[in-house]
Amino acid sequence: MNKRALVPALTLVAGVAIGYGAARLGTAPPPQADAPEDWVARVAGEYISKDRFVDEMRQRGGLGPGQYQQPEQRRALLDALVYQQALVAAARNAGIDRLPEVERTLDQVLANQVLQRQLRDRQQAIEVPEAAVRAFYEANVADYTVPARRRVAMIQVPVEAGGGEAAWDAALAEAEAARAGVAALDADVRHFGALAREHSHDQASRYRGGVVGWLSEVQRDRYAYDPAMLEAAFALEEPGQVSAPVRGADAVYLVRLVDLQPAQARPFEELADGIRQRLLQQRLAEVEQAFRNELLQRFDVVLNDAALAAVAPLSPAATGRAPEPPALPSEG
Repeated sequence: MNKRALVPALTLVAGVAIGYGAARLGTAPPPQADAPEDWVARVAGEYISKDRFVDEMRQRGGLGPGQYQQPEQRRALLDALVYQQALVAAARNAGIDRLPEVERTLDQVLANQVLQRQLRDRQQAIEVPEAAVRAFYEANVADYTVPARRRVAMIQVPVEAGGGEAAWDAALAEAEAARAGVAALDADVRHFGALAREHSHDQASRYRGGVVGWLSEVQRDRYAYDPAMLEAAFALEEPGQVSAPVRGADAVYLVRLVDLQPAQARPFEELADGIRQRLLQQRLAEVEQAFRNELLQRFDVVLNDAALAAVAPLSPAATGRAPEPPALPSEG
């Protein structure tokens, strides 16, 4: 079936024809098509078959109780189809069916029909078996492992700029005093407790035992804490352990390990649905690419690189920022 035979199905073409080609309704119609076995109307040499009429009834609610029971209802539908067919004939006579924007719309309709009738059936047949999901999980279990993390507390004793070694010595002495006080804390207190309020100058943590939260080695570069404090924090191995006072950029730090969570793999049951969806999307894309290659191989495709290179852009070059990629034709 050629494009001209499909035009009657396009409401867009019919709508354009109202204002653009109605004045040419009297021009010569195209050659008369072969009459179908059963037809209900003929307009400009083309027939509206009984099958098409029944399909239109179905599309317009004909399956509902009481619909199109009266001859007048069926005649009203036929009148509407005849008028639409006349508009299509007017569009053809006016050459509207050959306008670039109309041909582009029709091409898109045809392309979508091929996708829906051929590619989508292949894609809907795709299944991702449980064994494939589990195999993917086991092959990539490292990617689903939650890295080890540690919860730490600190005491920060700042040193004023220009204070010299005497200021650093005083800060180190205060940190040593805080460290000595850890032994007096209750056994169930793993942070610095009241010592943080007494010695630390970090306002965000001093009132909660010096606790700064959870730290992960893999995110170490993202933390805004002094590198000396982080180095001491990641060197601790057992909850409750306290570092020696460490000298940072502008403060002395005392660090305590509050809690430690080792790296652990997330369970398969938690991830199975997400993996299955990922594999499904991958296989859908593979089937679509194979369909694309198969389709292009069926037809004679020649690219004229010289002509393409000679096509000038429609807009001036972008200035001040990277050019945005153009919109590509829709494939579905």
